[in-house]
Amino acid sequence: MLCLTCHRVRPAASRADYTAERASLIVREGLCTCGAPPGRPWRRQPVRKGAGVPR
Repeated sequence: MLCLTCHRVRPAASRADYTAERASLIVREGLCTCGAPPGRPWRRQPVRKGAGVPR
């Protein structure tokens, strides 16, 4: 139930996980926000030769 990185309560996986005990733990420890995988870094797409040139 606790995140191994930040030691806070991980997001619930299902509706059954929402309990009074879980709510109390979230109030005491906080809710994990680092559980989501990091997004891909933004990269500019290379310009293809002849792109944008009307034919």
